[in-house]
Amino acid sequence: MNLSPLPLAVFVVDAAGTVRSWNKACEKLAGYGAADIQGMTLDRIVEFGEPPGAAASGAKLRLAARADAENEGVLKTADGQRLPVRITVAPQSFDPDAPGTYSVILIPRNGRHPPRYALIQDLPVADLIESLPCVFYVIDQSGHLLLWNRALEEALEMQAGELPSTNVKFFFDDKDRPLIVDKILGAFETGCSTHEAELVSKHGKRSSFLFQCARSTLGNVPVVFGTGLDITARRQAEHGLRVRERAIYSSLNAIVITHCEEGEHRIEYVNPAFERITGYTLAEIRGSDPRFMRIDGCDEDERSRIREALRRKEGVRAVLRNVRKNGEVFWNDLRIDPVANLDGDITHFVGVINDITEARHYERRLHHLAHHDPLTGLANRNLLQERLRHAIECAERDGFMVALAFLDLDNFKHINDNFGHDAGDAVLREVAQRLRASMREEDTIARMGGDEFVLLICDPASHAEVAELIERIRRSITAPVRVGEHEIVPGTSIGVSVFPDDGDSLEKMMRAADAAMYHAKTLGKNNFQFYSAELNQIVHEHLMLEANLSRAIRDNEMVLDYQPKVDLRSGKVVGAEALVRWRHPVDGLIPPERFIPVAEETGLIVPLGEWVIDEACAALKAMAALGVDDFVIAVNLSARQLRQRQFAERLGERLRRHGVDPRKLELEVTESHLMDHPEEALEALAQLKALGVRLSIDDFGTGYSSLSHLQKFPVDYIKIDRSFLGDVGHDGQLVITRAIIALGHNLRLKVIAEGVETREQIAFLRQHECDEMQGYYFSPALPRETLQEMVAKDARLPD
Repeated sequence: MNLSPLPLAVFVVDAAGTVRSWNKACEKLAGYGAADIQGMTLDRIVEFGEPPGAAASGAKLRLAARADAENEGVLKTADGQRLPVRITVAPQSFDPDAPGTYSVILIPRNGRHPPRYALIQDLPVADLIESLPCVFYVIDQSGHLLLWNRALEEALEMQAGELPSTNVKFFFDDKDRPLIVDKILGAFETGCSTHEAELVSKHGKRSSFLFQCARSTLGNVPVVFGTGLDITARRQAEHGLRVRERAIYSSLNAIVITHCEEGEHRIEYVNPAFERITGYTLAEIRGSDPRFMRIDGCDEDERSRIREALRRKEGVRAVLRNVRKNGEVFWNDLRIDPVANLDGDITHFVGVINDITEARHYERRLHHLAHHDPLTGLANRNLLQERLRHAIECAERDGFMVALAFLDLDNFKHINDNFGHDAGDAVLREVAQRLRASMREEDTIARMGGDEFVLLICDPASHAEVAELIERIRRSITAPVRVGEHEIVPGTSIGVSVFPDDGDSLEKMMRAADAAMYHAKTLGKNNFQFYSAELNQIVHEHLMLEANLSRAIRDNEMVLDYQPKVDLRSGKVVGAEALVRWRHPVDGLIPPERFIPVAEETGLIVPLGEWVIDEACAALKAMAALGVDDFVIAVNLSARQLRQRQFAERLGERLRRHGVDPRKLELEVTESHLMDHPEEALEALAQLKALGVRLSIDDFGTGYSSLSHLQKFPVDYIKIDRSFLGDVGHDGQLVITRAIIALGHNLRLKVIAEGVETREQIAFLRQHECDEMQGYYFSPALPRETLQEMVAKDARLPD
C-alpha cells in the first residue's frame, strides 16, 4: 500500500509499530532512503515524550494511548540528529483492509521542515485537477487552451482533440464575447478577474458559470489559469426569486412579511400595495408589530383565531377591520402563512391583505336593496317576513302581544292618473315619512309594493294602545300633501291583526290583517278595522264566491232579469235594463252587489259581460219576433270591458251574429269609470258610437265629471242616481235633481230617473219633464218571458 505524496511527513504503522508505508516528505525530513525505512519500527525513528501517568508497556498501548491527542517527541534522522516534532497519532478507521493500523503525522518544530511551497511539488496535481468540483483551464495570450480538466469537456460537450484549436471566446454567446475577451485581457494586465457568463456547448446546451482567473507562467509562457463554478441552479433560483419578488412588488394585494422570534412578530418587508392600502411606508413601520393597525374591541373573535394560529405556527384566514394611517376604517380579507428555513424551523410569516372594503359596502348595499323598498327606504316584504317570524317566536317564548297592520291608500290610482306618477311617488315618500314619525324605533314599517304599507308593532301594552296608535297614524296620513302647485289629500284603509288571538303563524297573521283591511274598504274606506271571527267568515265567503264564480258562468247558473223603462209622457214601456243574477244550486239567489265586485277584481267581469250581451241580444230578437221594433235593452258596461282592446270591433261582430240592430242596444257606463281615464274613455265611447249603439252615463251626479268632459262624451242619456230621489220634499235634493234634468236637456240628452218608488216622485219627475223612469213603483226586474207579456199587453204607467 503506497501513500500519495503529501506536504507533511506521514508514516503508517501496524499495531506492533512496524512501518508499513510513508510519503516522500518522510524520506526528506529523516534522511533515510526507501530501502532503509522498509520494515523499520517506529521506535527507531520517533521517540515520544511520555505523557504524565503513562506506562511504557508496549507499542500498541503507547499508540492507543496517544491517539487523537497532541504529542511532543523527537525525530531521529539518518545522520544522527534529533529534530523536535509535534506528533499526531490517528487510527486508520477508513481503511477496512488494515484494522489496528495508525497514521503518525510529524510536524517539525525547529523550522527545518521544507517550506509549504516546496512541498507542493509532492502533490498529485493531475488527480487534484480532475477531481475539482468545477471546470479548470489554462489559457495563453492567443486565447487558446493549454490545459483543462474533464469537467470542461463535459460542459462544452466536446472531445479533447477539439478544444485546443478553438478560441475560448467561441465557447460563449455572441453578445458575451466582448466581455470574455475583456476579462481575460484584464487578468493578464492586472493579475486576476472574475465574471459570470453562459457557456454554450457544441450542441447548444447553456450553463451559467462563475469564472475566476489569475495570471501565471508556464515555463516562460505567460498564461491565465482559472476555475469555473457551475451556477446554473443558483441563477435559476435567483431568477425565480426575482420573479417572485417582482410578483410580490407588483401585487395588487398588500403583502407583509414578519420575522418571528420568542413570540414576537416584527415587520421586515411590505410591498407598495401595502403602502397604498394602509398609507404606511416600510420606513415608518419596519420592526413594528402589525397589530398596530387594529381597532380595539373590534372583531375580537377573528383576532383571537389569528393569535392562536400564530402561537401554533399554523396558517390562518380571517376577515376583520383595520385603520388606515388617515384614520379611515377598511375591511381586509387576511391570509397568514408560516415560512420555514432549511432546518424546518418557522422563522417568518407572510400575510396577504385583500382590501374588500368596496365589496363589503357593495354587499351591504345589495343586502339593503334585497330587504328594503328603493322608493321609500322602508323594509320590503322579505325583511318584514323575517322580522314578523322572529317577533312571533319571541312572543311565544315571552308571552307578549304582536300587532300587524295593513294600510292601503284609498283612491291612489286617482292620484296617479290625475297628478302623474311623480306626484304619486312623492305622496308615497311622504306617507313613509309620516309612518316613521309615528312609530317606535323597535317597530317595523314596510312597503309591500304599490300603495300598500305594513306596520309590525311588538309588545304593545293593550288592544286600546294599538287602536290609539293606528287612529293617530290614519289621521296623520290624511293630512294634505303638497306636491308642486297641487295639494293632495290621501286616505287610507287599515286592517289590524293581533298575535296570538288572530293567528299563530306568519301566514295567518298576514291573511288576517289583509282581510281586516279589505273589510275596512268595504265599510267606506278611510277607517281601520280589527280582525274578528265574523270578519273571517266574511272573507271566507268572499274567497269561496271568487272560486265558484268562474264555474257559475261556465255552467249557466247566471240568469238575466229586466227592469222595465217607462216613458214619463206616454207611460209606455220603451225599454229595460238587463240585471244579472246568480242562481246558486246550494245558496239560492245571490244578488249582484255580492258577486259583481268580485267579478271586477278577478277579471271575470269580461266573460260575464259577454254572456249578458248575448242574452240581451236574444231578448231583443224575441221582442222583434213579437213585432216590437222600438224596444231598447240597456246593459251595464264595466271599466275593464271599456278598456279592452278592440272591444267595439268584437261587439259589432256579436251584434251582426245575432242579427240585432245596434240602435236597440244601450250601454251604461258609470260616471266614475269614465273619469278614471277620461281621454281613453272618450276614444272608446267614440268607437262604440260609430257602431250605432246608444250610450248612457249611469249614477250621474255621484262622480267627479266636469262639464267640459261631459260635453265631449258622445252619450245619449244620463241617469239620475236613486240617492237624489230619496225624499222629494227635501229642498236640497229637489234643487240637485232639477239641475241634473235641466243640464241633460241643455246638452240635448235624455234624462232617466232610476229607483223611483213613490207617486210623489213620479209627479215631481213629470213636473220637471224628466224623460224616462225605472223602479219598483212601476215594476221590479222581471224574467224575459214576463217582460215580453207586459210589452205585448201594452202595460202602461198610470196617469
